[in-house]
Order: sequence, then C-alpha cells, then structure tokens
Amino acid sequence: MKPIETVCRTLKDPVNYFTGRGESTLPVPFNLILFARKTKKMLQQNDLLNRSHHRFVLAFNLQTAGSVHLDHLSLRFRPGQALLVHPYQFHHFSQLESSDLLWLICTFELPTGNFLDALRNTTVSLSSKTREALAVLLKEWTQKTSPELQDELLQSALIRLLARLKQDRKSSDTQILPEPGDNLIRTINQMIFLRQKDPCTVFRLARAMDMSESRLRTLFRQTAGVPLGSYIQNYRLTRAMALLRNTSLSIADVAEQSGFGSLPAFSRAFKKQTGQTPYGYRHPGNCLYQRNKTTQAVLRFEKPPRD
Repeated sequence: MKPIETVCRTLKDPVNYFTGRGESTLPVPFNLILFARKTKKMLQQNDLLNRSHHRFVLAFNLQTAGSVHLDHLSLRFRPGQALLVHPYQFHHFSQLESSDLLWLICTFELPTGNFLDALRNTTVSLSSKTREALAVLLKEWTQKTSPELQDELLQSALIRLLARLKQDRKSSDTQILPEPGDNLIRTINQMIFLRQKDPCTVFRLARAMDMSESRLRTLFRQTAGVPLGSYIQNYRLTRAMALLRNTSLSIADVAEQSGFGSLPAFSRAFKKQTGQTPYGYRHPGNCLYQRNKTTQAVLRFEKPPRD
C-alpha cells in the first residue's frame, strides 16, 4: 500500500467543488447479530427454531460444504463462499459433508432491500479484499469500546463488507448451478411452491412421488434433519408472514394463498407457532406485545399435526 503522503501528492483539483462522487444514498444496517454454527444439529435445528423472518441472514462458509434451499431453489454452498438470505425468504440447510462445520452467521435489518438485490438467490466466492472486510467486521464485533462508537464502526464495517460482496458477485463470471433434479428437498420445495394455494400434505406429496408416506417421512428426515410435517408447516408460515407484511391481501386470502385449508386453521397454527394472531403480526403497533415478540417470529419444531 502506498504511503498516504505519496497518494496525496498525486491528487488533482476537482473540476467542480460542489459535485462529487457517492451520489447514491446507502441504507444503514442496524440491529446486527453475529454468531457461529459449529455442528450439523445446531445448524439445522436452531436455524428453524430461531428464524427471524424480517431480517437478512448473511452466512459465510468457513468449513464444510452443504446445500442451501431458498424457497424452491437449491444451491451448493462451499467453503470460501457467502450467501445472503432476504427477509421472509424460506431457507433450510442440508446435505452437509460433515457433522462438524464452521459457518459464520450475521443477521441484520435494513430500511430497504433494493441495495442487496444483486446478492439474491446466489452464492458468492470471497475475494481477498472481502475476507479482509469480514475480518474487520469480526474485530469490531469483539472489540470493547464505547457502545455508541462501537455501533457506528460495526455498521460501517458491515456496509463495506456488503459492498465488497456485490463487487465479488459482479466480477464473477462463474454461473451458480442448482443441484441435480433428483435432490429430495429441492423436489419437495418445488412441489410445495407449485401448490401454494392447496393444502399440501405428506399424503399428497407421497402419492405424487409414488412412494409410501412412511418411506417419504424417513427419507426426508435423513436428508433434512427435521420432520417433513413440521417442514411443510414452516414453509406455509414463512409465506404467510411475507404476505401479511408485504401485501394488502385480506387475512382470509393470505390463509388461502399460504395453503391452509381454512381461516380458523390458519389463525390457530399462526398463533401457536409465533405467539401472535395474524392481525397482530401485520399491525404490531396496535398490539400489546413486547418488541421482541412483535419483531421476531419464533417457529417451534414440535410434534407436527396429523396430515
């Protein structure tokens, strides 16, 4: 790196002292959380137990390849890559090459997501400069300083990291290919996606795939690490949350488009899994919930309902 004095001597006077660079207004990420996933069980179970649907989830694979399922798409996620899950985007991790892994997770909120559209539904290989930016983010997260200054440094470090990831994505000329078509979770996700308005049960999926329910349940549990009935329910609720927050559809229409058989069934399932009514989730300011309950939806993997 050139000394500051050397670079300074090469600077030219501006053509216009009132028009410069940096015209775009960058949104500032806030409410950042960093943590690590070190085992297969932690990744698959805790990911579904503590998913914050309104938040961005930025994952860095530091050790052990696996598969990432985004809505009805599937991508291979390899060491040295990053992946960004957008708010309300259904996601699940499977097919890990080892039960021991090291994935760094950063979740955050952003006033607008358009800034990160280039990172949707893709993995990004990290350049050396992006790895340096990631190291700065970790340093600011672990460094002890005044809370206000630490927050500012942390937020600015994340903006720089996201900008580097966009640059890596733009400069990459490798096409990210989905997994082969015989992948079980990918097939299940596509079938649920195509039947979003219909009650999608294990029985119907098994019949469409020409196998018994018990066989399908066993294969799915071995592949995904979670029960198929709970997985389907989680998929429906993820879609319902997105529709409630991002559309003006009536709650009855949200229930229908999320694949619930009736409005009462939808309301019961939503309240049981999130602790809120659909109306309360859509209008958090009108309800007497604590902030951590109005801004986060905790989906519990309990015994699934009978299909």
